[in-house]
Amino acid sequence: MSIGNEGQNKINKLTEKLSTEGINITTIKLIDTELQKLYCQLEKSGQVSINFIDWIQYFRRIVNNYDKKKINIIASLNGIIFLFRQYIASTNIRVETFNIESLINNSVIRMRKNFENENINLNVQNDIKPILIGDSFRIKAVISQLIGSAVINSSKNSKIIVNVNQNSEILQFTVQNIGLSTSKEKLERINAELENLNLVMYQELGEGLAFIKHLTHQMKGNLRVKEHNNYVTFSFDVPTIV
Repeated sequence: MSIGNEGQNKINKLTEKLSTEGINITTIKLIDTELQKLYCQLEKSGQVSINFIDWIQYFRRIVNNYDKKKINIIASLNGIIFLFRQYIASTNIRVETFNIESLINNSVIRMRKNFENENINLNVQNDIKPILIGDSFRIKAVISQLIGSAVINSSKNSKIIVNVNQNSEILQFTVQNIGLSTSKEKLERINAELENLNLVMYQELGEGLAFIKHLTHQMKGNLRVKEHNNYVTFSFDVPTIV
């Protein structure tokens, strides 16, 4: 069984256990144990599947709900995320035919479930071409990271809106975080770091944004952030073949 499929099976088992037992010492230890096992497996084999993206987002949500001073699963999770990002960044662009609506729909449904947040909404342009050619693995990684970060950094009543549009051979995504705002100066600093391809150390970008900046650059895409009417919008454009 591949690590990606094994990770998905563990998601199902842990979700069932958490739903029946809740958050307690036993379930926390179980999560930590499984993370340690998969970390070692991934470190040895380097296997990563597209399902692994969903698996990581699931554990990001679990970790975010705990008091980080009292548990020891943070290091394990961060280690897996580091290896996962390292693996993607080192692989070649994979050009393939895929259904964009199915990819995005499944991603949003999975994020709603994993983050237990029904305020993640999807708007898809009516005349978008459903079948595209591009790197679906990297596209899903970027979108999942943007949605996950938006949920984690938002308030309880915030709404996340994912818009998908198409302009010629450019696929356009925007992830809007309604209820989250930031200063003009901070946005300028973030965009400056997004534009500078020579930076090694970042002041404004966290590891997640630095990672998807790298993936976007690999796909010859564009990533920007702006604030308007009390909400922050991340804009992700990537060229595809229609």
